[in-house]
Amino acid sequence: MAKKEEPLMEGPKRMNRELALMLEDKQNLQFRNLLVEPNNIYKWTGLLMPVAPPYDKGAYKLEIDFPLDYPFKPPRIHINTRMYHLNVNERGQVCVPILEIEHWIPTTRIDQVLQVLLATINDPQPENAWHIEMAGEYRNDPVRFFKMADAWVQKYSEPRPTEEELAKFARKRKKAMTKK
Repeated sequence: MAKKEEPLMEGPKRMNRELALMLEDKQNLQFRNLLVEPNNIYKWTGLLMPVAPPYDKGAYKLEIDFPLDYPFKPPRIHINTRMYHLNVNERGQVCVPILEIEHWIPTTRIDQVLQVLLATINDPQPENAWHIEMAGEYRNDPVRFFKMADAWVQKYSEPRPTEEELAKFARKRKKAMTKK
């Protein structure tokens, strides 16, 4: 019986290791405000801060849900801020092959997934589009596409936090994590 539970125990250990590495990483300025839900290592939130226009004018709330059998199955990622992007659907699901079960490799770390996600947000991928019509607009009328994307950034995105606000969040998170 204990043998069946061993793979499930590996998930939280690995997630804690990956979390520690991500919290130490001061170079990743496009994914900020990483937070783990209290008493639930399987649910993380954060803030995407892309660098490419027009998405660089806003910030986007992100939710990461890890399955109980992580790392053997990929996490589910949702962008909880509306975004006019051909690789993101209305429910905030992102179309990136690395997260598809048939492409998932258990040695893939969540920071690698986030790098692919951010690369896709910064440089939309028409070949992996959720929205075929939007992909056509992106290819055939990029001026119109970026005008619409910019309007959505202005209307729906979160304000980008200042360095002071980010530092305050990091101190608050560190204090909360040391209480555990």
